[in-house]
Amino acid sequence: MASKGFIELLRLADLARARKSGRRGGQAYDWQGVVFEIGGQRLVAPMGQVSEVLAMPEYTSLPLVKPWMLGIANIRGRLLPITDLSQFLQVPSRLAQMSQRKVMVIDHGDFFSGLLVDQVIGIEQFTQDQYRPEAIESSSPFAPYNHGKFFKNEQDWYVFMPSLLAQDPQYADAAI
Repeated sequence: MASKGFIELLRLADLARARKSGRRGGQAYDWQGVVFEIGGQRLVAPMGQVSEVLAMPEYTSLPLVKPWMLGIANIRGRLLPITDLSQFLQVPSRLAQMSQRKVMVIDHGDFFSGLLVDQVIGIEQFTQDQYRPEAIESSSPFAPYNHGKFFKNEQDWYVFMPSLLAQDPQYADAAI
């Protein structure tokens, strides 16, 4: 539970909102995602690819790495590489203080990494009917990691796939 504490809190908050609105599980949801923001762009990552969300932990800088590789942090005995996603994507962060930002921990297959984002908003649930196989603009820095969108509440929710980021050779090669 400790490693997934924040995700569990987000899930419980969503459950409480559902009960308050009278939803009480009446509608089946096909997909859940963690909603986050970076550079003013709101995105949603699949729940199965985000293992937890952390406040910015203390970390040790690494020599001879690209500027977006911040360093490594010891999270419960496991070394977590932390990268600044806004720097990697060359998108200006909306928050000046790093301590206000959040780290989404991606633990998917052999990929274990912390992505520093501006904020994590919560968990959103979608039905299959809300999915659209429409990509974000090809000029967007998020385009290589996008897998369609959900349309809900008159709003586009673009899907950000950390698994696609893990396959990017530019991301995998943080050495100078």
